[in-house]
Amino acid sequence: MTCTQERFERDVADHVMTIVRDDGVDRYIKFRNKDGEFPYWFEILTWPGALCIRGDCGTYVFSRLTDMFEFFRAGIGNDPSKLRINEGYWCEKLQAVSCNGYGKGRAQEFSGDKFAAYVKRDFESYFERHHVDAQRKAHLWREIQDYVLDYVGDGYELGPAATLLHERTEEFPRMFEDCWEWHCDEYTFQFIWCLYAIAWAIRQYDAAKALPADADTKTFVEQAS
Repeated sequence: MTCTQERFERDVADHVMTIVRDDGVDRYIKFRNKDGEFPYWFEILTWPGALCIRGDCGTYVFSRLTDMFEFFRAGIGNDPSKLRINEGYWCEKLQAVSCNGYGKGRAQEFSGDKFAAYVKRDFESYFERHHVDAQRKAHLWREIQDYVLDYVGDGYELGPAATLLHERTEEFPRMFEDCWEWHCDEYTFQFIWCLYAIAWAIRQYDAAKALPADADTKTFVEQAS
């Protein structure tokens, strides 16, 4: 499961932005529910050459330009209804990830669904090239389903998953010969959520900065867009 813009916007629909520090590229900006509750709270801190986002969905530190708001603005776009994010390119600028309390912090993780799609693809391709009794084929698929696919889920690892797969298909040794090279990782829900948060937060910040000079920009309430 990944995070969508719609899901993110529901999570922050009642968030308030508080600008704690705003000194050039040194910024400290907090986002909390306007009722004082903390679900999906997050904070963004920037300093020369870095941006850190931390909160309910983890902590991530990025580095590319002196002003990281400038870096992320370049990819957000100008459509007010669309929060554009660039997972691949932005992930390349990732410097550090929190451990999430268990020493397993990461931006990507093994996807059981992607693994299952690869298995199904190669299984069907093999039997298009090799004739096997339909009953034997169906039995083998049930074994793969029961002893591999039902066991291997999100957060697993490709190596152990591939070993399980080969153990169930020893009778057909070349069926999944390339499975060690499958790319089964996908970006985590938390990482994508935080990318949306960065894009959204910069828009809120820019909107607050665009207010008249005599307006109070210490606290700015986002109205659902």
